[in-house]
Amino acid sequence: MSEFVRAKLEMGETAATIAAMGEHIEAAVEAIKSARAEIERQIRRDRFFLTTLEPYEPPEDAGRVVSRMCSASLKAGVGPMATVAGVIAQEAMEAMVAHGCTHGWVDNGGDVALVLDRPATIEVFSEPGSRTAFALELGPTEGIIGVCTSSGKLGHSISFGDADVAVAIAKDAVLADALATAMGNRVRDSASLKSCFDGIGDIDGFIGGLVMFEGAVAMRGAVPGLTEVEHNPDRLTVHPKMAGPEYTGAANECQEVRP
Repeated sequence: MSEFVRAKLEMGETAATIAAMGEHIEAAVEAIKSARAEIERQIRRDRFFLTTLEPYEPPEDAGRVVSRMCSASLKAGVGPMATVAGVIAQEAMEAMVAHGCTHGWVDNGGDVALVLDRPATIEVFSEPGSRTAFALELGPTEGIIGVCTSSGKLGHSISFGDADVAVAIAKDAVLADALATAMGNRVRDSASLKSCFDGIGDIDGFIGGLVMFEGAVAMRGAVPGLTEVEHNPDRLTVHPKMAGPEYTGAANECQEVRP
């Protein structure tokens, strides 16, 4: 009988944790390879796709992955590469669901696509050195959802804001990744927490969001219950280039709630 496993994958810039019954893991790995190959082809074709921080018009013959990136980034008003981690996680999770997976997740460096048939918590790591963190208490999902993070103070991703952490929950991880970036870009001080969700709550596919700045928190939409958990650094999904003691990145940790 197959067992529930957590597999680590490192491929170029991608560092992911794939959690599911063992027979589904290979489907996720192959989807990640395919998604990365399409993204790399588009970058070779047009370097501007990699560097622009604004929405990008995809070519008429763009593949599914690039088209999804461009569509989500247009909704959020960010560049297509703001969705790269989310789209890879989403493609991998969809491949596992097509293979029969009903409970699992793909954590691509803090951007998570998941489907749950029982409760789970997802830790939001935002304070290196802390022994505790806050977590979202998730129930069973209706299909795949995305939970993605952005930070203006931690990690290697570009942010124009200063949020400790911005968490977006959406109907897929591609949109969640774009929205987390957009929300984080808007936070410069505690006053900007009042406006960081302007327009975002009306975007089709947005479920909920949480933004933190120096201890102050703003929330919008259907945010799951929050709880405090003991931080477990062993479950962080971190690229080896950022895994040393100097690493101060932000990442999500998804762990199954045990009875």
